[in-house]
Formats: sequence, C-alpha cells, structure tokens
Amino acid sequence: MKQSVAHLFWAVLLTGLLSLSLVLGACGETATPATTATLAVTTSLPVTTLSSTTAAVTSAATTPAAITTAATTTVATTSATTTIVGPMTTNAVTTAAAPTTTAAMTSSTAVASGTTAATTVTGSATNTTYPLTLTDDNKRTVTLSKAPTKIVSLAPSNTEILFALGLNDKIVGVDEFSDYPEAAKAIKKIGGFSDTNIEAVTALAPDLVLASSIQSKAQIAALEKQNFTILILNPSDLAGVVKDFKLVGQATNTNDKAQTLAADFQKRLDVVATKFKSASAKPSVYFELDPTLFTVAPGSFVDDIIQKAGGQNIVTDASNPYPQLTQEVIVAKSPQVIFVGDDTSGTDTPDKIIARPGWNTIAAVKNKRIYAINADLTNRPGPRAVDGVEQVAKFLYPDLFK
Repeated sequence: MKQSVAHLFWAVLLTGLLSLSLVLGACGETATPATTATLAVTTSLPVTTLSSTTAAVTSAATTPAAITTAATTTVATTSATTTIVGPMTTNAVTTAAAPTTTAAMTSSTAVASGTTAATTVTGSATNTTYPLTLTDDNKRTVTLSKAPTKIVSLAPSNTEILFALGLNDKIVGVDEFSDYPEAAKAIKKIGGFSDTNIEAVTALAPDLVLASSIQSKAQIAALEKQNFTILILNPSDLAGVVKDFKLVGQATNTNDKAQTLAADFQKRLDVVATKFKSASAKPSVYFELDPTLFTVAPGSFVDDIIQKAGGQNIVTDASNPYPQLTQEVIVAKSPQVIFVGDDTSGTDTPDKIIARPGWNTIAAVKNKRIYAINADLTNRPGPRAVDGVEQVAKFLYPDLFK
C-alpha cells in the first residue's frame, strides 16, 4: 500500500540521519537500520545513553536541522552537509499591535522567534518597501529588489504558508510532496527533497524561492548559481512558525494577512494551554516515528508540539533531536500515551504496537491509549501545526477537550 506523504517525509529524515553517520559528505538515501526480534539496535552507529536511565539509546550522530517540512516537514535532510540546530525556545509569541518602525519590527521579530537573530526590513508593517533586506532562519542576508510575482516552494510547509497568505496565484512550482490544499496538487512539480530539478526551477524563472532545512547546502548553492533570491525557512518550534508567517509576509508584501495568521495561530495555542492548565499532571508521551523506534527529543519540532499540547516527552536528555531508542528504554519509561504517525502502509499501527512482545507492561498499552495521528499536522511547520497541537491535546486530555 502506498505510504502517506508525511510518512515519506520521515523516511527521508531517517535515511538522512543514517547517511550522516555512515558516509561523510554523501547525499543519498539508505535503508533504515536493521533490528533484531526484540527490536534492539543492530547498526554500527555511535551509541549514546539517556542519563536518567541505564538503558541504551542509539542516536544517529548529528541530525539535520529541524523538521521543517515534511513533511513533517518538519524537519530533516538527505545530505551530510546540512546540520540540525534546534533552539528549544518556548517563548510566548507577541501578538501586540504591528510595529510601524524598522526598529520596532526588528524587536518584535526577535521576540517571536525566541532567538537573538534580528530581521532587518524596510517599510511599515502593512506595506513593504523595496528593495527589502531581511535575515532568514539560517541567518542568511537576503535582499529582494521588488515584490515577488513568481514563487517556487521547495517544501510542503512553505507551500501551505503561501496559500494561507493568499499567494496561490503567484506560486509557479512546488516540490512533489506539496499536496495541501488541494489546489497545490495542480501546480508544476520540480522534484523531491533531495533531488530538486534545478533545470525545471530555472525554466520557471522565479523571483523568490522558499527553501527549507531539508535542502542540502549543495542544492542551495546550485540554485544560488542561477542568481535566484532564496529564503530559507527553518523553524524548530511553534514560535519559529509564527515568526516565519511574518517573515514571508514581509517578503511578499502581505503583512496584514501575515499578522492575522500569526495572531490566530497564537490565540489557538493559548486556548489549548488554558484548558490543560487545570490538569493535575502531564501525561508522559512516546512519539514513534517508525517501527525501528526512532522518536523525537528536545530540540525537535514535534517535541515542542507535545509540550504545547500539555504532554511530557519520555525522552528528555538525548544527545540529538531524533534518537533511536531500544525496546528496553521504552518499557522502562512506561509512557502513559503512545502516538504513531499516520502510516497507510500498515507497518506501524496501534494494534501492532499492542502485540509487541514485552510491551504489555507499558501503561499506554494496558490502558489502550495508543493513537494514530495525522503526521502532516505534526511534521509540517506551517499553518496546520496548530491543528496538530489541538489533536494531540484532545488525546492527552479527552475530558478537557470535548
């Protein structure tokens, strides 16, 4: 059965993690690590430990920068030259009145991102003045000479942001996994995450390319050789998503729509936080990315979703944002809730998790609190990420979210 787009994203992520460890400088796909009958790790990858337990956690060395998209976003790469940085910021995003000066706007952007990186813009909050100079999520200085009229998106999350800002008539090309909203399916496809068709992009002659952390440095360099204006979106948390709404709004002169989108997104997050505030304790969570027991840790986009939904990730001290656990670690942690990605291939379902040998002692298994979740909502750092937070929160607190 054909895999979902979101699951394909995680496949790209996980193969990218393995290729980072196995082949320095490689830019290709490899198979996920083999496991034994007990799902213990049998790869030759470096091993780290969770300091709070005695069980081993096998990590995939250095992971690529946060899920950006795909899928899931979200985050991930197929190149050893792209690294993940994941500021674990939980700063509340300001939704105050839009600033009208360059200095005020720079300050507002820094607060929203939870970092000290500034965004330099010209013009008011409601009307961008060109030429425009700003700083993208990879701290690259980008200058737009005019308002873009032909835009190419290299990630599903970027595509969804463009549609949310009403820019669909300006999108001339998208990656092959951009499938939402429905209209995105009809736009010309220019390759996948690791195999962007540079010639196809060149033929479209875009005046703005929205890239992500999924693209390798080599891909970005190839596009830069064509003198394209490239803006890289790389949010590692929900505050970063809000910041990127405003960043794209500034770049495309859709500031009012961006401010509204950001405010509505934050308001929904605040509603969720208010509801679970009365809970006596946060449920512990294991979020399974695939059957080989890759999961998420602090510094990943999905971990921030778990936190914003009122959950407590069982992984708190891994050495990278996407560690691979052993069965023993998960059983010992005994999470109260288990989430699995929406896997239409049927290889990773709640029923199959319940049937795993030795898992019958886990709280989530005993209480039948294992839920399949739409991974497009949790893996794509775009407008629907707040839907993912609401969905996770409803599973964690069914009595509070009726």
